Amino acid sequence: MRKQIVFLIIILFALDLHLPAQQKTLPKPVFHSVEQLALVNGNSAVSGALQTVNGVGYGKWFAGIGAGIDFYRYRSVPVFLDLRRSFDVKKGNKLFVYADGGYNLPWVKRKEPEFTIWSWPSNTDYKYKGGAYMDAGFGYAVYLKGGDAFLLSAGYSHKYFSEKRTTTNLMGENTETVDIQKFTYSMNRLMIKLGWQF
Repeated sequence: MRKQIVFLIIILFALDLHLPAQQKTLPKPVFHSVEQLALVNGNSAVSGALQTVNGVGYGKWFAGIGAGIDFYRYRSVPVFLDLRRSFDVKKGNKLFVYADGGYNLPWVKRKEPEFTIWSWPSNTDYKYKGGAYMDAGFGYAVYLKGGDAFLLSAGYSHKYFSEKRTTTNLMGENTETVDIQKFTYSMNRLMIKLGWQF
């Protein structure tokens, strides 16, 4: 996936090398905020996500910093850099491609210690470690009066994190056993996003 994102960015830069020579004035940087609601579909579930991206647009390029809440399987908070390149189409609307890359912070609820009449008392400690977050795709922007835009996009997304689960069982007055389990969660998904840019 990383190779595909790097390849996409190289293509975007290559497209900008053919700017028309008659362009006289340089565009001014403009601040934009993009708020998005996503439908996330993967192997095991269909879920949702919320994202906000804030950054600067310069000509056909946009770069910003984003964060969100991703509810797919295990709740997490992705923090990422967002890069976009737009292409003019008729009636002032634009096609765009985007690539996001960053870090995924797990936000999983911890379970309480367990005790039943059928087992020894046990205490489980859950430790989570974040990992990579990536998202790339394409979309269409419908511009309104005043420069705001309605966005519709689709892309491929990946999030990763790991878990270390330590369970301590009290077997008697001075006896205990410790069981350590390690899990990794690597989730590939398709995302469809509805957004608003202002």
